[in-house]
Amino acid sequence: MATKKTGADKPKRRSPITRAEGERRLIEAAIELLQERPFSEVGVREIAARADVNHGFVHTWFGGKGALLSRVVEVLLERLARSVRSTPAGSLAAQPFDPNVQLVVRLVMWLTLENGVPPKLHNTAVINALADRYENVEGMTPEIARLAAQQAVSIAVAAVMYGPLIGIDSNEATVQNLALWRHIVGLLVEHPPA
Repeated sequence: MATKKTGADKPKRRSPITRAEGERRLIEAAIELLQERPFSEVGVREIAARADVNHGFVHTWFGGKGALLSRVVEVLLERLARSVRSTPAGSLAAQPFDPNVQLVVRLVMWLTLENGVPPKLHNTAVINALADRYENVEGMTPEIARLAAQQAVSIAVAAVMYGPLIGIDSNEATVQNLALWRHIVGLLVEHPPA
């Protein structure tokens, strides 16, 4: 004879949510978990549990863990671009050792190693934001601003991935390198390449 389940014994029933809300929850849960543990240890079921969303929706909405993590990269890049745009003039627009910068760089590298090819990202939001800043705040020509933005992103990626190998693994070294880059930006404004 089956026993009747009481309210305390019944599994928790998730309340209905929209797809947009579910995707947002899954992305935020993934970001939290990826900041806490190695990427390879974070699974779809755990992300879904943290988001309070059925794990099947990861596959329905994103196509799988890899696509969800690629979307996480896109979201973080958009946030970084907004941060660049809102940083006051005269200060550095982005810090390579900001946890979100580190997460995005490491996640792109991990996805590349996992899949054998880089994730298909069409997001140049950070480069566009930096180029816009260099042009409109610093006074660079559009062409030089774009090149300087690309170089700044390259420097940040290198600092995050290889900082300890090249001696950029302390706050002092980071501050010195960022101050040098700020000086170079100023020189590019004063003396644009021919």
